[in-house]
Amino acid sequence: MNKFNNVTVSLARIFPPVLLLIVFSPLVVGLVIDPKLIEATNVTINLVWVSLFTIPNVWFKRKWIYRFTLSVFFFFGLLELLHWIIMKGPITLTSLMVMSNTNAQEAVEFMGTKANLGLLIIVPYVLCYIYALRKVPSFQYAGATKVVVPIVLLFSVGFITESVINQRFIRKATPPVVRVFLSFVTQQKLFNEAMQANSPRKIAVTPVFDSSSQTFVLILGESCNRNHMSLYGASPKTNPLLEKRTDIITYNNVVSPYSCTIYSVLSILSDASLDQPISPEKSIDLIDVFHSAGFKTFWISNQSPVGVWDNQVTVLAQKTDSPVFVNTTGNSSFEATQTISYDSKLFAPFAQALADDAPRKFIVLHLMGSHTAYDKRYPQEFNVFKGENHRGRVIARYKNSILYNDFVVDSLLNMVQRQSAGSSGHLASVVYLADHAENVYDEGNNAGHNYTNRLPKANVEIPFVVWLSPAYTSQFSARVNTLKANRNMPFVADDFFHAALDLSGITCSQFVESRSIFNEHFNASRKRILEDGKNYDQP
Repeated sequence: MNKFNNVTVSLARIFPPVLLLIVFSPLVVGLVIDPKLIEATNVTINLVWVSLFTIPNVWFKRKWIYRFTLSVFFFFGLLELLHWIIMKGPITLTSLMVMSNTNAQEAVEFMGTKANLGLLIIVPYVLCYIYALRKVPSFQYAGATKVVVPIVLLFSVGFITESVINQRFIRKATPPVVRVFLSFVTQQKLFNEAMQANSPRKIAVTPVFDSSSQTFVLILGESCNRNHMSLYGASPKTNPLLEKRTDIITYNNVVSPYSCTIYSVLSILSDASLDQPISPEKSIDLIDVFHSAGFKTFWISNQSPVGVWDNQVTVLAQKTDSPVFVNTTGNSSFEATQTISYDSKLFAPFAQALADDAPRKFIVLHLMGSHTAYDKRYPQEFNVFKGENHRGRVIARYKNSILYNDFVVDSLLNMVQRQSAGSSGHLASVVYLADHAENVYDEGNNAGHNYTNRLPKANVEIPFVVWLSPAYTSQFSARVNTLKANRNMPFVADDFFHAALDLSGITCSQFVESRSIFNEHFNASRKRILEDGKNYDQP
């Protein structure tokens, strides 16, 4: 019994209980919230790193070493706790990427929208840290401690050495939060290298269409779930205008690869995809291709340009010949979503782009769409649907935003239609798709596009609509028949790069016809493994 007590005391000297409380609180909270998201190996990893930090305390008896160790684990633990309480899951690369595109004010405001009683856990956590700073334990390297310390140290060093030898140190021997931060730093570095020049890359392209006049328009929607669109069979009538059109092709089985704007837009516009990843410094985007093909490029956005140096979508937009941002009402991107900037503000600059005397034009329109807050996405005359309780009101507001989006997209199509009517040989094509969808109480008790563990289908089931000018349909009837024949094919929007080139009649070494849903050789057998690592088409 005495030997057991001696060992226990020795372990307590290496692992002070208050320090272990700081280290393991996030894991305990995670187990309560969703045990499926906690890996058992995290306990071992944390103990290994705690021992490597605290054994020097036993040897050198320096209070500053202990306080430094305590502060390091407290900082990372606090971040993990906040993420678990607010987002109901561990910190991920995606969540860090989103947070990197915010500032301190946005973070505070976002936490205000997600605030819940679980945040009270932070109070004892902080008090525990303050107590631990003031009450530094005494470290005695004597008795059984002289035996226990070498054993713990040998195990810890052996654990890390084995991971290094097998080239899995980052994946298997570092705490999850550190692992995510290291991945984030790597991704940011690669992106900064790729965007350093911030100008289109010149690549070898071959135009297929023999036309002196051509326009390709990409309408990027925001947070639009096709299951709330009457165009896709939903009720009530949220698409009265698009439903009346007989000149559009509606695709019924398209999903976004991600459920956040940053990654989705970047993957939609580049040749990188989830199943064939390409680092940013090597990837080619549609702006590069259309610029190389002699098109004048435009980016017209109702999304906030705030964070021009750190918002990756904004940096991409700046590569175009004519970037225009109409939403300048906010001092931050979060603030911009809380103010009113209707998508009809895009009409005037879009008309100017269509009237530009450049013979070939590539125009991207980035809508605010159905971004939260839903009731700020539409004017009063579109406040048609009502709800009786909080949940009902949220759903009604979302449907009103879809109703207004119907008006916006239909209006944009009419503008291209009028421009095309003025030139009998003008080839014009328009694609409307959303960056990602939105879970509006479709799955679980949640409204938004955040998730934990498995990606809800409501987060990724997006609309995909094509409009073609009369000149296009008459000159390329066989191609149009293929477009119509493939409307029910399964497609992931991260392959849109290939589809856009196919539709516009441009080829280059990056183009793969089997990845284009508009091509007769389209490969529909791709497994749709999305950002959560799971197959969308399996239960």
